[in-house]
Amino acid sequence: MIFLTSLFGPACSQKGLLLDPTGLSRQYFYEVDLNTLRKDRLSVRLTLFGVRAEELVFNFPRTVPGIYGAVDFGKYITDFHAMAGKEELPVERLSVNSWRIGNAAGLTEIRYDVDDGWEDYASPGSNQYYLSAESSFTANRVFVINNNCLFGYFSGGEEWPVYVSFTKPEDLFAATSLPNRSAQPDKDEFLAKNYRELVDHPILFAKPDTAWLDIGNTKVLVACYTDTGYRLAERVATHIRTLLENQRAYMGDTLPVDRYSFLIYYSVNERTDQSFGEGLEHNTSTLCLFNAAWQADLLEHYIYNLASHEFFHVLTPLNVHSEEIGRYDFLTPKMSQHLWMYEGMTEYATMHMKVWQGLGSAKEFLDEVESKWWDMGRFDAGLSLTDLSRQAMEKQDQYYNVYLKGALVCMCLDIRLREWSKGKYGTRDLMRDLAARYGKDRAFQDDALFEVIASMTFPDIRRFFSDYVEGVKPLPLKEYLERAGIEVRNGGRNLRLSKSATPEQLQLRKWWLGQE
Repeated sequence: MIFLTSLFGPACSQKGLLLDPTGLSRQYFYEVDLNTLRKDRLSVRLTLFGVRAEELVFNFPRTVPGIYGAVDFGKYITDFHAMAGKEELPVERLSVNSWRIGNAAGLTEIRYDVDDGWEDYASPGSNQYYLSAESSFTANRVFVINNNCLFGYFSGGEEWPVYVSFTKPEDLFAATSLPNRSAQPDKDEFLAKNYRELVDHPILFAKPDTAWLDIGNTKVLVACYTDTGYRLAERVATHIRTLLENQRAYMGDTLPVDRYSFLIYYSVNERTDQSFGEGLEHNTSTLCLFNAAWQADLLEHYIYNLASHEFFHVLTPLNVHSEEIGRYDFLTPKMSQHLWMYEGMTEYATMHMKVWQGLGSAKEFLDEVESKWWDMGRFDAGLSLTDLSRQAMEKQDQYYNVYLKGALVCMCLDIRLREWSKGKYGTRDLMRDLAARYGKDRAFQDDALFEVIASMTFPDIRRFFSDYVEGVKPLPLKEYLERAGIEVRNGGRNLRLSKSATPEQLQLRKWWLGQE
């Protein structure tokens, strides 16, 4: 082991940032000064050691996990320079996201400027998508940092450790799930095990408005910024505590993460008749953007609904994901065929948890099923969920169906598993078992998941996936719901609890919903 004091300084040595002495050229050391915002841009410095390659390609992502369209984060990079000591090296821009550095042996430094993707979050323009994956730097000293916007990587270097230092005004707090290793009020230091982990941790720099919740074994941070100056975090945290406690109970009392962050940016819209919002989930955090008239209860409602979905992502894809996600290619991503599970199962758990934990009635649950059944009809019934998952970037007009048909597929799967196991096993048990089998550091093979689930549950469940997930057979929603004593009227537009349900139907309904 060796301590790199030349860059970190004595304070970092004392904190024990142990680095591999055999791979000095295989680590990134980034520095950013938030005090020097010029022309709405930040300057980034990357220091390197021991580079011996004759040629290197430096990249920014085309897209990142959780979004399904090309953003091309390299478009925000200007004034790119590579240095070997005082000598400037030849650089060729290969594409919007990539630069080739020639004569790279001896490369010691890369410098560039970064523009932001948006200012105060407001009504998105017609060509603006996925703003929650972009960054914002404003003169009022609020910084929404998505690290994929500020920091790049070398081709082949996605797994190298990344050190990032932010110099900042002392009164700004860095809200993130990535541990802060600095003890200095004017500097924050983060060490990610690799570039993937860095990208997975957005940061909100703002004057502190924070609250902490202890949810079982997990510490949850709620960090807010609003341009009204009002403090929101305590109120939001109080509002979502019961939700998170019930989600923990639903997932088996122990959560698979030790920390989680909700980062909330609220800009005020003078119009009372419109509001906009979006969120991007990460493995241990969610970044929420919201624009509306100043109504704290409206924000609470928005955050509650967002949290109820995003928090369940700690199961999938954090702990249950394929190799396509575990080794995500930021330039040319290969989509997993299991988006139906990552989003559909998460959406179904959001619906099912409320009725299972007694937070909502069976009627309210069936109202949600009705809505999804009706909305599902707007999408291409001839496109299978696995094909939609693989083609999510190309099929943007069909993408939302993973939240509709995907959730209803998972509902049918839950009913089937409950029926066959006589109430002992359902989708929440399945997801817990898959998380125990794989976990965040072990990916499953994309083509093998259905066989794995069949081997863990019932062999005949493989046909269910063949028919309704890989195939395009119409979902047997009416048949499955009637098995559980649900009357289906008007083609699914009117669902109600049957007053003449048989004892067998009532039993299945109780196994499935936790109530008759």
